[in-house]
Amino acid sequence: MIKDYSDSFILANSRNKIKTSRKKSSAASTDLFSASKLMWKTVGAMLLVTVIIGISSTIWYGLQVQVALDQIGSNMDINTALHKKKKLLIVQRDLMLTQNQMEAAAQKIGLQSPEEKQIRYP
Repeated sequence: MIKDYSDSFILANSRNKIKTSRKKSSAASTDLFSASKLMWKTVGAMLLVTVIIGISSTIWYGLQVQVALDQIGSNMDINTALHKKKKLLIVQRDLMLTQNQMEAAAQKIGLQSPEEKQIRYP
């Protein structure tokens, strides 16, 4: 018996009788093909689900980045406004702490400098 690569074999019983036979495995090959078809459908479904999850997560991540950048921009505007207000308050504080302003405010509420008799040294 000699094996042939075309799934057939030659049976030589004697010199005069040579008989060629083909395998009848169409049922087995269709079962294998359906299992293969099922496997490809499963792989395709998994690939489709993976692509859908990948695209949706990319869109979600992009939206989150956009929201974060908008918040950073609004926080920068708020920070700039607060920085300007702080500078203005520092200037007003410096003006209020000048000697002339303090004396005018003290006289307004009736405070006077102490006399020599009122000052005690320890």
